[in-house]
Amino acid sequence: MAATDPSADGAAAGLPADTAERLLSISAALSRERDLDRLLDVILRAARELTGAEAGRLYTLDEPKRNLVLRVAQNTRLTRAREAETSVPLFPGGRRNTAHIAGHCAFSGQRVVLSDLYRAPGFDLNPFARYDQLNGYRTASLLALPLHDHEGLTIGVLMVINAADGAGRRVAFDEGRQRVIAAFAAQAAVAINTTRLIAENARLIEMLNASNRALRRENQLLRSRIRERASFDEIIGGGARMRRVFDLMGKIVRTQATVLVTGETGTGKELIARALHYNGPRAHAAFVTQNCAALPESLLESELFGYRKGAFTGATTDKKGLFEAADGGTLFLDEIGDMPLGLQAKLLRVLQEGEVRPLGATTGRRVDVRLIAATHCDLADAIRTGTFREDLYYRLCVFPIALPPLRERRDDLPELVEHFLADCCKRHGKTVAGIAPETLELLAAYDFPGNIRELRNLIERGVLMAEDHSSLLPEDLPAAVHEAGERTFLRPDSGPEGAALRDRMAAFEARTVQRALDAAGWNQTRAAEMLQISRRGLIEKMQRHGLRRPEPAGEGDA
Repeated sequence: MAATDPSADGAAAGLPADTAERLLSISAALSRERDLDRLLDVILRAARELTGAEAGRLYTLDEPKRNLVLRVAQNTRLTRAREAETSVPLFPGGRRNTAHIAGHCAFSGQRVVLSDLYRAPGFDLNPFARYDQLNGYRTASLLALPLHDHEGLTIGVLMVINAADGAGRRVAFDEGRQRVIAAFAAQAAVAINTTRLIAENARLIEMLNASNRALRRENQLLRSRIRERASFDEIIGGGARMRRVFDLMGKIVRTQATVLVTGETGTGKELIARALHYNGPRAHAAFVTQNCAALPESLLESELFGYRKGAFTGATTDKKGLFEAADGGTLFLDEIGDMPLGLQAKLLRVLQEGEVRPLGATTGRRVDVRLIAATHCDLADAIRTGTFREDLYYRLCVFPIALPPLRERRDDLPELVEHFLADCCKRHGKTVAGIAPETLELLAAYDFPGNIRELRNLIERGVLMAEDHSSLLPEDLPAAVHEAGERTFLRPDSGPEGAALRDRMAAFEARTVQRALDAAGWNQTRAAEMLQISRRGLIEKMQRHGLRRPEPAGEGDA
């Protein structure tokens, strides 16, 4: 299959005398066009003008690089041509499609020149025959050239058809036309590639801008949600112990003082720290957190203070530490009691001098950071055993806030349960009608070693276990809660003194039924639904335990 037709003559008949000037003018026009579709149309018109061609086609390679897609087709002899193909498959049946003229041109990277199309051997001419038949046209001469990008890879095929001289007579694509169109094709390929790159860059920039806008909106939303969650009102608890905590927070929230929050694991120390930050004068700045027990000493040091390039093996760039990241804002150091002694000395220096020195740096940097620390440890005991510095303790304990464990604030339990129940139902898309009184009784008997965190996990598990539109039942709670409840029911104060198990359980049942009736306003149907029993069953229990609706107070009653 010859790439060049040997019958093409060497005359340059029909070409304009100012071809070089036209090439320069066309190249300038191509460089200004930024719309790819318009550019392809201009390229094909210019190619036809330079070669005197009646018709032409321009194919580009699709993204999967499996097809040459017909992007532009022109024919001055036809007002509206009907195309026989819209694309050329490059690998039909898993083989290279070199039988198609455009496919051969793309794979070989060479021009194809034919002075008499239908006498050319080796090509599949059916697409051209169908085109001619559909449009009453005759394709005679043809010149196809590959379009290469800056890396020499084929990105398309330019095809001009039926060259004509100045008088309109059909002639061959001679050497002069071939040289001109070859020079033009190189410029056209550059223009196509440049336009594609510009369009791709514009698309990527817009995607980046859209992503940045989305991130800014998400950041604003998250910050607003954090502020909402960190408000005092979002800290559940109306009992005496929590009211004391709120009083202390109110005294310190508008100040810059260092705060030490103590309490068992799961009592909500970070929530207190967030509330102090987002309700204080630094709410506009960063709130940065770090768990001192989560990292070994070397990593924790670089995380807190940062490092400079070359400070140690693997330090290929500078890294800003958390003190610098929190500059102007608040740094919350959780589990400060687990910080190694060596780092305690460096932390004390930062607190005393307000200056942080990254690893590998020769000079320090001033930072303005409010520190809130938290621990579940007894720091006074840690000082006695030598695991915590006394001077650091006094630096941290400017304003201590002690959070009570959940077992010491059982009066807050119903409100906490209600809050977590609503939140978990919303997150998991479930509908739980409420919590059965006996379930709440079991929770009230449990000591919650994991405190608020454990309560939330128990409620979430219960929501997942519970049937939709039912109450949270005792069987939705884990065995540990039931065991604690059984121990409580067997205590002397849970029933008549010295009573048998049967009597103690009867006393518990009476209290449970009484509470359900009170909660339902003594509406027996509603109370039965809350207890997950029939109305008849409720009436029997009321009769068994002698439960009667209290009489309304008379006019003379106080």
